[in-house]
Amino acid sequence: MAGIREDYIERMIERLVAALAAILKAGSSQKTEEALDLVHQTSLTLFGMEYRMLITIDAGSVAGLLEHPEKLKALAKLVSAEAEQLQQRGDTEAMTHRLGHALALLQEAQRRRKSPDPETEELLRDVRDRQSRLDAS
Repeated sequence: MAGIREDYIERMIERLVAALAAILKAGSSQKTEEALDLVHQTSLTLFGMEYRMLITIDAGSVAGLLEHPEKLKALAKLVSAEAEQLQQRGDTEAMTHRLGHALALLQEAQRRRKSPDPETEELLRDVRDRQSRLDAS
């Protein structure tokens, strides 16, 4: 049973990596709306849930829905990617909200792990740095 779960998580990560690459490519091509649409589509594909719901409820409730720390980390990456697109669009308020939500998701993922995950810790530092730069400007 554990092998099946690990296979599922590995496939989810592969799909996330492909989706993040597509989001980044659309964003770098100044196709911000296309990139934002990809964020929403990816949420449905990976989590089977509407993105809007996953970003409007608190991280603890999202953790209860997604259950696995890797899923929380994947969602945090997706939310962080959306924050970048919102920044390009000039929507600082929404970007700030998304960074805060990504941070809360990553913190929840760390709390639910039996041992620390270096990638999650690196993502936490990155999101905190982005928030600090935003606060400083």
